[in-house]
Amino acid sequence: MKSSLLPFFGVVRVSGDDRTVFLHNQLSNHIEALAAGQACYATYNTPKGRVIANMLVINRGEDLLLVMANDLLESTVKRLRMFVLRAKAVFEPLPDFGAAGELADNLPPQPPAKPQLSFAAAQRDQICRVELPHGGVLLVGEKSRLPAYDTAVEYAWQRHEIESGYPWIAEATRETAVAQMLNQHTIGGVHFKKGCYPGQEIIARAQYRGQVKRGLAVLAAQSLEAPGVVLRHNDEEAGIIINSVPAENGSLCLAVIKHAVARAELSDNEGNPLTVQTLFFETDNTPTE
Repeated sequence: MKSSLLPFFGVVRVSGDDRTVFLHNQLSNHIEALAAGQACYATYNTPKGRVIANMLVINRGEDLLLVMANDLLESTVKRLRMFVLRAKAVFEPLPDFGAAGELADNLPPQPPAKPQLSFAAAQRDQICRVELPHGGVLLVGEKSRLPAYDTAVEYAWQRHEIESGYPWIAEATRETAVAQMLNQHTIGGVHFKKGCYPGQEIIARAQYRGQVKRGLAVLAAQSLEAPGVVLRHNDEEAGIIINSVPAENGSLCLAVIKHAVARAELSDNEGNPLTVQTLFFETDNTPTE
């Protein structure tokens, strides 16, 4: 078993009598059904269905914790606070809190077989141990109680999430995709029967009318790539890199790409080639001209 602090993540505490109802009305998952000792994936969206942030929501009983990209934390909390009005919901960023990843040795990629709308998040020794669907464990609590940072383990964690198809939105990629483009419908980040929330109509229409023309793919690059890098095919925009991790011969990326370029040659803005390794959406076998 290997573990490391993951600096990518920040943590927000949500307290107050209306915390559950308020977040239920703002996020894409069924927060009211989340029992104490459980966690779930969720997205926070614009009215047009674009993902502002995706996150883990942890119900500790007396409060809720939101775990998301650290560089999105301040702007996301500011936006949520705008809609609190008279609701009894208090958002408190926790700078002394963080998240660490724990992986079994040689754990293979585990793409989602079916959506998991909730999973275990046991509290022990003031640390929440979240059993993620892809087989990794996320430890959430005070940084002083979490495992020390280890670069190799962080890269292993990122690679596992990329190869398993679990993306994370950051500042460079906010509002670039709707939930289905980010596998949220397959990992359990969207509850399609929970009722209204920002972007719900767009996300539901995309789900039931099949209007999503982009999806997630794992790409191998011979160069070091970064989130937010635009992908091209024949000099036309073809997608965007969501997450990346250094690899032996460049980098491994998780990207949202057009379905039409799934079998095509892709490159970044500087002409560096990227090769599709895995698709998380269905397409025909016809090469793209």
